[in-house]
Amino acid sequence: MKKIPVFNCPDVLLYDYDEAYKLLYESKVFELDGLLQYCDNQNRLNEFYKKLLKYERSALEEKLELKLEFKRLSKELEAKALTAISHSYTVISMADPLSSLEFIGSKAARAYLNLFLLDFLYELQNMCPHEIRIHLCPKLSILLIRTMQDYEACPYRLEILNLNLNEVYPSLVHALVFEEGNRGLISGLKCIHFLGKTNKLTFFKLKKLHEL
Repeated sequence: MKKIPVFNCPDVLLYDYDEAYKLLYESKVFELDGLLQYCDNQNRLNEFYKKLLKYERSALEEKLELKLEFKRLSKELEAKALTAISHSYTVISMADPLSSLEFIGSKAARAYLNLFLLDFLYELQNMCPHEIRIHLCPKLSILLIRTMQDYEACPYRLEILNLNLNEVYPSLVHALVFEEGNRGLISGLKCIHFLGKTNKLTFFKLKKLHEL
């Protein structure tokens, strides 16, 4: 397996963000919690983590209840995304630091994709106007890539594109806001707070099998 080129978040305290960057970030980037972070904010992380771990061996009724619960939470997050769209944000940056494969493991990761992430990203792609960027944090990106690699029965297909940008930008935020090309794709692997030369990005394209 090839190594995934991940660009993690630098310690933001080490950087003196100028006012122009702060203004750009605050006016253009909407931070959206991933599902596990959202559950943790409600003090329900352990509850959902255990349900994800035992999902495959759960009774049919328990699976149905969990699907309905995740659907409800997805709708709550979709409502937050719609708020970002209505307030004219350019980037919806989704972060879920608790979703690392090292933390949740491969079984829970498969359930996380099945019950939430794939359907949510697909709906988010469809609801966002063309000018809005969707961005995934490094941990969510790796979970998506590695879990999809061994998921032959998945109803979605993930295409990974490593693309050169039209210009060289001083940060990831600048690239996502000002780059004209590659709209309608999901960017990933680089932390939204990445500062430094940015002239290449990894994008994801998620499609259902019947659309191929």
